[in-house]
Amino acid sequence: MLSNLLRRLRGPLLVLFALVALDLAVLATARTWDRHSPDDYAARVETCRQRRPDAVFVGGSVVSEGIVPREIVGANWQGEPLASAYALGLPGGTTSEFFHAVKAACQPPPRLLVYGITASDLNDSRHEPHGPASLMTFGDAVEWAKTRPDSRAWVLRQYALARASRVSSLWQYRHGIRMWAALQFDESTESAREAKELRRYSDALRGEDGYAPAAGFVEQRYDHVKATNGTLPPFAFLNKYKTGSHRTYLHKLICWAGDNAVSLVLVDMPVTEDLEKQYPEAFAEYRKLLAEEEAAHGLLVIRAHRDIVGITDAGFADTIHLNGVGATVLSRWLKAKLDEIGRPATLDDNRVRAQAGGDRP
Repeated sequence: MLSNLLRRLRGPLLVLFALVALDLAVLATARTWDRHSPDDYAARVETCRQRRPDAVFVGGSVVSEGIVPREIVGANWQGEPLASAYALGLPGGTTSEFFHAVKAACQPPPRLLVYGITASDLNDSRHEPHGPASLMTFGDAVEWAKTRPDSRAWVLRQYALARASRVSSLWQYRHGIRMWAALQFDESTESAREAKELRRYSDALRGEDGYAPAAGFVEQRYDHVKATNGTLPPFAFLNKYKTGSHRTYLHKLICWAGDNAVSLVLVDMPVTEDLEKQYPEAFAEYRKLLAEEEAAHGLLVIRAHRDIVGITDAGFADTIHLNGVGATVLSRWLKAKLDEIGRPATLDDNRVRAQAGGDRP
């Protein structure tokens, strides 16, 4: 009877065995697939945690592509030079994601946390989950679904996909496998060209200090693009601008810094004049909000406007991202600014910590 049952189940059992063997093979070659998965926030979080830098720069792609940590290392902060720095840039992220990434990556906490903030980080029209999907707990998903009913289906789906990725290596690395296959078998196609650029970007994001300009951004100049194209494409992350839920996580980040004796500095990242003219109401609301938070929590806010920093359209790759030249200019300017405000005579760290942690949302 048992032998008859085994014969009947032989087919399904062989399929199951093959799937398990394939999953183990994918797990054994995880480094290859991880390299081809540039959207994996967890890998960058882990890199930051392993390096334990003195200063962490957090934010979206404007940080990963706009802050060059090696240009800032050596800046004096509270009487001691910053010995190391890391750009924890999470492209496409929002303040809610950055808060969770900082909690996971900054163990132990750095001396200085710099949030390179921009208007799109706080736009509630965006439906990103409460923390990167790969770092999201069940409690995170439930809290976000309650806070944002409009994105409930999206965030719960992302949570389910993240859990599936933990169960199956094949599912976890599906994007990386697809990109690898495009490079191996479709080298002349658009998919292969995209995969090659994403792989370079992924390598840079996991590199020495997190600075990772997209391949085309290193030398690309917005003024040249503008001269040949003549049209300004919309920036979807600023559409239907409203603030609320994501702002809550800015408060949580402020409290985390205060609780962990970390100096928190916000840098209002530079954007092009064209983008500000295209979305004047969004930038007015965003900068009004920054001023309110600065006054309410005693935040240190550095306004790195392009005119103050000395960046023209030639320093931008597009309306919001700096190219290699612009990123270097901003980073050197920021080092001088941190030197200036980080002097013991001008910065009472106890006051900053008390104000950052004392005003709870």
